[in-house]
Amino acid sequence: MTDEKLKSRCDAAVTSAALLMHTDGASLSMILDRLLTYSLAQMCAVDGSPKTAANLRIMADKIDRGAFHRVTGENHANNGVRH
Repeated sequence: MTDEKLKSRCDAAVTSAALLMHTDGASLSMILDRLLTYSLAQMCAVDGSPKTAANLRIMADKIDRGAFHRVTGENHANNGVRH
């Protein structure tokens, strides 16, 4: 199976899990909290806490520079204000 096909299947599994949590009454905030907590715990178990923290800083910098602006509609030049 190609990486893209595997990513797509993983995305579908995560989407199904999120929908199940929502159906059971979990808020979006709780769903995101649980998915992120699980993900970070797994990253720490595999790579260790220091490397995980360093990788999170790298990801935060990418987000701050606009990695998701196409999705959010934010405009970095206007301090994150949507346009």
